[in-house]
Amino acid sequence: MNWPGAGGPRLPVATESAAAQPGFGARAGDSLRPNWLVRWAFYLSLFAIPFSYLYVPGTGGRIGVDRIVQLLMLCGVFSQPRVCLRFFPTALFWFLGYACLRIVWGLWLTPEMAAGWWPGSREFIELLIPWLWLMFNVLQFPETRRCGLWALGLGCSLCAMFHVAGIGVTEVANGLDNRSTVFGVNANELGATYAAAMIALLGLWMLPPRTWSQRHLTFPLIALIGVAMAKTGSRTAILILAIGVLVLLFWGRTLGSKAKRVAALLALGAVLAVVLWQIPTVMERFDEINPQNVGQHNPRARMAPVLWEMFLRSPLYGLGPDSYQWELTRKAMPYLINENKLIASHNLALLLLVETGVVGFLIFSIGLGTALVAAWRARLKPCGPMPLALLLPFVVASATVANPIQHPVLWVAMGYALAGAA
Repeated sequence: MNWPGAGGPRLPVATESAAAQPGFGARAGDSLRPNWLVRWAFYLSLFAIPFSYLYVPGTGGRIGVDRIVQLLMLCGVFSQPRVCLRFFPTALFWFLGYACLRIVWGLWLTPEMAAGWWPGSREFIELLIPWLWLMFNVLQFPETRRCGLWALGLGCSLCAMFHVAGIGVTEVANGLDNRSTVFGVNANELGATYAAAMIALLGLWMLPPRTWSQRHLTFPLIALIGVAMAKTGSRTAILILAIGVLVLLFWGRTLGSKAKRVAALLALGAVLAVVLWQIPTVMERFDEINPQNVGQHNPRARMAPVLWEMFLRSPLYGLGPDSYQWELTRKAMPYLINENKLIASHNLALLLLVETGVVGFLIFSIGLGTALVAAWRARLKPCGPMPLALLLPFVVASATVANPIQHPVLWVAMGYALAGAA
């Protein structure tokens, strides 16, 4: 297999550049275009992101939405391996290297905690990295890019509808802050997914040519998702949404005139203002981070010094996967120990440093940096700033207030970034 950019043999320049052109699939024939199974497996994988914790009744939690989507994607790959596996982006080598390093470090440093770190490490190899490989190849075809964004937006809209209607809803932290989630998804993860869907729908509204659905459906769906996002009470989601919208505003020349971009920003701002006025959960949680509360009533502010202290004990190799949670909980939120609960890091950069040291941090960061550079380059191409608007917010959140390493929307953003610059 020829792997462009992977250090191995490359395709001839003419072939490689032709593969990146919008009309390449049509000129090369139907054999190099995704068939209906590949396309719909890809769309379903995006649509089903908010429902990933749903399982088929009577299967004991063994067969769920994720397994069904994986099966469809596998069938799609077997039906058209030349389309689905044609290119292997360089970033995948780094992510695969990080996954292998995490397993080796776990067997070496924390073998007694394998029950905790093995499922997450296996998910990298079984699901996330193959999914990114498939997305990178399928997104080479422009028609799948737009439809994929619609799939993400419609899936989150359906989930938001259930959320607002109270179907499958559970309260977070025993009802504190009036936060809620739906279908068992972590509230912060669900909020980030909602935010990414709103960015995608806003970008679709700005994309030319504007179809009937883009003109009339986009903002009602954004409003519905915004209501559900406010119910999660996720401050990270607000950060992600704000950065994504600003990227579309300032680098969205290919998405329309400045007047259209400003109008979209004002309309979105009005929608969010009404939502936050009616459901003030997020604003109440933002009160926790005023100067008087930082370090006292804000758990995330107490986590960072503890994680940094742990990193300094073994800066090169780290302490091993899943070795930090008990100590972090005991020092940052000791009252949870009595409730038999452990907290996870809300900072991906510090998590990588603590678990795998500088070695693991650099390996994963190079892969993520490769995707971010691709997103920056893609802003000058027909896809415009959409990949950057999806990925940059997660990079900023990862370095400050979130750990989205296993959130599916982060990998979707990387897929759009890598494919957009191809």
